[in-house]
Parts: sequence; C-alpha cells; structure tokens
Amino acid sequence: MYELLIRFLIGGAVIAGTTWIAELFDPKLGGIIANIPSATIVSLLILGNSVGDKAAVSFAKGLVIGNIPWFAYIFTVILLTQRIGLGKSLVLGFLAWLLLVPITFKLSQLI
Repeated sequence: MYELLIRFLIGGAVIAGTTWIAELFDPKLGGIIANIPSATIVSLLILGNSVGDKAAVSFAKGLVIGNIPWFAYIFTVILLTQRIGLGKSLVLGFLAWLLLVPITFKLSQLI
C-alpha cells in the first residue's frame, strides 16, 4: 500500500510540474520534461525489491518495446490535432496505441 501511495504522489507531482512548466515557459520544454523517468525509476526499484532483478530487466525491456505503440499514439496526435481537433486526435491516437499493444507484446516475447 505504501508503494502505491508513493507512485501516485510522484506521478501527480510530475504531471503538475510538467504542466506548470509548459504553461509558464514553453510547451515543448514541458513535453521534454514530461519524459522524466521518475515513475520508471520508482517502478523498477519496487519491482526489483519485490520480485528481483530479472523481473526489473524484463520490465525495462517492455518499456523499450512499448515505445512502438506510444510513437503511433503521439504521431497520430501530432498529425491530426490541427485537422480534427485535440479531443478526436487523442481518441484516435489511443486507439492506435490499443491496436499495437498486443502486437508489440507478441514481439516482446521474441526478445
């Protein structure tokens, strides 16, 4: 339960901080900082401590291959937002992500 609270606090702080930076300074800077690996660090530490280093490495590999659906999502948003609006592009990007997750999971079984 304690680890879950830490995850929520860190996640909330990162979202609040990057949004604040994007609003106050520059949206691109906020986007760059949004990729801060704080949640990943905490997840790897908790997973490594509870299940072991092998599980942490497997999790890290999943993060790498998980970029395939994430790139499809973010490029959909980038390419479609000015044409159909942010809300619709987010939905389509999320659908692209959902479509690619099972495929990338199958690919992850090969590495």
